[in-house]
Amino acid sequence: MLPVYKCDKTPDLPLPIKVLLNLNYPGWEFPEVSEDDCYSVRECGGPNAYAQMIIGDFNEDGLQDYAVLIQQSAEANDKGVAKPLFVHIVVFFRKAGGYKMDLVTSEGGSALILMRKGESDYDYGAQRDFTYPRDSIFSGVGMGGTSYIYENGRFRALTTSD
Repeated sequence: MLPVYKCDKTPDLPLPIKVLLNLNYPGWEFPEVSEDDCYSVRECGGPNAYAQMIIGDFNEDGLQDYAVLIQQSAEANDKGVAKPLFVHIVVFFRKAGGYKMDLVTSEGGSALILMRKGESDYDYGAQRDFTYPRDSIFSGVGMGGTSYIYENGRFRALTTSD
């Protein structure tokens, strides 16, 4: 019998996060994760890592924040014009009494990996090595990816995989 990894399952989110997602992204769902991406998530994040959710301290306030990868399915309006499928990365900063939601990007990848404060990586745009100054979000396992680092009240995107 093969072991069951969390990557093979969809995460169970805290109720306040589900409520915020339902209000702001009606019809949202977690995207499917390929076997290759799930393998990469397990290799980088361990057996308890999910592909659609990571937990870290992205704004370095000492509180546990969540980042989720969601999709909004394509649907047609009343004139039969289909809206495209969007894959979003949404972060939830822990605050007193709940969470503050922030859209990281609507060009999310196929999986999320937590990049821990102090880990090293390579910035292909700047052509140099760097160290993550705080917990950060990596999206897009496989053929390319982007890291999102929270700085000055917003997320900055770096190409860290090609």
